[in-house]
Amino acid sequence: MSKTLEQKLCKRSPGYSFLRNVLVRPAMYLYYRNIDVTGVELVPNSGAVIFAPNHQNALMDALAIICTKDNQPVFVARADIFKKPLLIAILNFLRILPIYRKRDGGSSSDNNQETFELILKVLDSQHSVGIMPEGVHNKVKRLQMLQKGIFRLAMQAQERYGNSPNIKIIPVGIEYTNTKKFRSALSVRYGDVIEVSDYYDHFVENPARAYKLMQDKLAEKLKAAIIHIDSEPNYVAIEQLRTLYLKRAIQKNSLSVHSAEDRFQTQKKIISVLQKYELDNPDEMSSLGCAVAEYFNIIQKHNLRDWVIERQPYTLAGIAGRGIFALLGFPFWILGMLFNYLPYKFSALSSRKVKDPQFISTVQFVAGLVLFPLYHFILIVLMVIFIPPLWGKFLAPATLLPLGLFAYRYYISMKKLGAQFRFWATQQKQEIKKAVELRKKIFEKMEEIF
Repeated sequence: MSKTLEQKLCKRSPGYSFLRNVLVRPAMYLYYRNIDVTGVELVPNSGAVIFAPNHQNALMDALAIICTKDNQPVFVARADIFKKPLLIAILNFLRILPIYRKRDGGSSSDNNQETFELILKVLDSQHSVGIMPEGVHNKVKRLQMLQKGIFRLAMQAQERYGNSPNIKIIPVGIEYTNTKKFRSALSVRYGDVIEVSDYYDHFVENPARAYKLMQDKLAEKLKAAIIHIDSEPNYVAIEQLRTLYLKRAIQKNSLSVHSAEDRFQTQKKIISVLQKYELDNPDEMSSLGCAVAEYFNIIQKHNLRDWVIERQPYTLAGIAGRGIFALLGFPFWILGMLFNYLPYKFSALSSRKVKDPQFISTVQFVAGLVLFPLYHFILIVLMVIFIPPLWGKFLAPATLLPLGLFAYRYYISMKKLGAQFRFWATQQKQEIKKAVELRKKIFEKMEEIF
C-alpha cells in the first residue's frame, strides 16, 4: 500500500465527511425506520480509539458506527472483496482495508502485515480504527468467541506509552430487528471505555494472561450491550419468546413500548428468566419449546404473523371498511411507485444471487445508494423541463422520497389487510383454532414463569 494511502488514513478527510453527511448517513436513516443510539457520549471525540462491535450484518455494522459517531474510523474487511481496482479505490476512500483469513489461502499473517502496520500508524497518529473481534459475522443472537488479534494489536500500539492511558477499546453492541429487511430497526449501544493501559503491567509479566483478561472484559461488556442467548438446546424457543412476550412483559412492568431502552432491558430480562427456568425445570422448558415451535409452524404454514393472532377477532365488515378507506391512498401509492419502483426493484434484485444472507442488506443498501440518486436526478431534470409553473418545479422534486416511503408503508398495510382477511376466512379451521389456543397456553405459562 502506498505512502499516499497512509497519509490519507492518518488524518481526517473532508471528502469522507461530505460523503458521510450528505449521502450515506441520510440513506441509513431512510433504510432503517428507526436508529436508536445510546452511550455515544462515552466515546472520545478524538484520540486512539478501537471500536469493537459484535458482527451480525456485514458492512452495515461498520456503517452503523460511521453514521452515529464521527470519528472516521479505519475498518478492516475480508480480503476476497478487494478484487477490482475500482472497488479497491472505493473501499480505500471509505477507509476500509483488507484482512486475509486462513480460508482465503496463502499465508494470512504475511499478507496482513501491511494492513496491521497501517492500523498501528493510524492509532499512533491518534485516530480511530474499527475491528470486529468475533472475526466472522453471524445472525445468531449470541456473542461468538472473541479473537485475540484485536488485543495483540491494541497492546502493540500501547507499548510505547507503557501504563499511561492512550489506546482505548470501545465495545459497541449492534442489534437489528431483521438483518435482511428494508425499514427494520437498528440499535447501536456504545459501552464503557476499556483502557488498554490498565492491562499493560499484566502484559509485561505475562502477555497471554493480559490478552485473556482483556478478552474477558470485552466479552462481558459486549454481552451487556447485545441480545445474548447462552442456551443451546432451547435457543430457538427463547429467541422466539423474547419477541413474542415482549409487549406483554413491558406492560406488566409498567414500561413504555416506545422506549428503546425499555424494550432492550425487557428482552434481556425475558432471556435471563427463561435461561434460569431452563436450568431449574429442563423438562418443562422443553415442553414450552415444543409448544412455541408448533405454534410458529402453524402460522407460518398459513402465511400469518403473530400480530394477526394477537389482534383477532376480525369481522368482514371491519376488514371491508379498512379496505375502502385504504382506497383513498391508492393514487399516492401509484405516484410513489412511479417515482421509486425501478431503483427499489433493481436494488432488491441485486441481492438475489448473494449466497451469504448476512450480505443481503449490504448489497441492497449499496445498490440503492447509487440507483436512487441517479434515478431521482433524471426525474428532477424532466420535472424542471416539463412542469410549467415555477412552484411545481420545486414542489414535485420534494415529493419523490416522501411518496416513496408512503408507497412502501401502503404496500405493507395492504399485506396486513390481506393477512387479516386470510385469518377471518380460515379461523374455523382446526389448525387455526389450535394456534389460537397454543398462543393462549404459551402466554399463561410465561405469566407463571415471568
